Amino acid sequence: MLLYRILLLLAVASFSVACVPKAQIPVPVLEYGQIEDSGNTDLLIFLRGIGGSHTDFERFGLIDQVRDRGLPIDIVVPNAHYGYYKSESVVDRIKEDIIDPARRQGYQRFWLAGFSMGGLGSLFYIREHPEDIEAVMLVSPFMGWGTIRREIDTAGGIRNWDADSSAIDNWQILIWTFIQDYIAAPENYPPVYLGYGITDGVTKNGPSLLADALLEQRVFSMPGGHNYTTFQALWSKHLDRMEAKFNAVPLATAVPIATADNREPLSAQSEVKPE
Repeated sequence: MLLYRILLLLAVASFSVACVPKAQIPVPVLEYGQIEDSGNTDLLIFLRGIGGSHTDFERFGLIDQVRDRGLPIDIVVPNAHYGYYKSESVVDRIKEDIIDPARRQGYQRFWLAGFSMGGLGSLFYIREHPEDIEAVMLVSPFMGWGTIRREIDTAGGIRNWDADSSAIDNWQILIWTFIQDYIAAPENYPPVYLGYGITDGVTKNGPSLLADALLEQRVFSMPGGHNYTTFQALWSKHLDRMEAKFNAVPLATAVPIATADNREPLSAQSEVKPE
């Protein structure tokens, strides 16, 4: 099963996954922003990595980074750990336990913020339900192991890579062929924004290979590894884009971000052990 194999090697390599936790229905969710009566119609969904906890977004200040800007957006953080990937249920849980109920409460726009493994979860979600999502913000997404990265690099990039000739037969093929679908018809999907650390020992060159599939203005990088110090800095740059959108800063001075009517011009703790 393809989704059973999602991140299998990553799970083996991670020091934090000695025993795969069971996926619960519904997925446990932390809520920030009084979603019952805040009046906000935008909902931001953080997706965690394989290491640590979904509580780390608050612990390391990423929730406060949103709050400090006064953005009119509520936040939820599902505990979408590796067990949901193993059980092939991460996409269903996001849709059935978060997005569909929130829409019935009056939320109109949904934003995905995927960190490391959560970046994969975000991409898998828009692969199946692109109509649900306003935009995807990726922070250091893990995009596969060395063999497939070398294949793509040797081919001259994802635009030239041929999945039929690949030596890989698992989730990595699934995600990279989706990226090719995204390249072929970006109008069918929400915009994807990418930030990553250039010295990341976990993701290696995966994000830079992904960057070739995205508009140049939607990609940024900075020195840093796979840790929350780098994540905080990357997340701040993503929030610059969101803040410009919510504050209606003129396009001449703002970094473009998607709107509902116009989807075009849009202490360091290691998250996992390196490959």
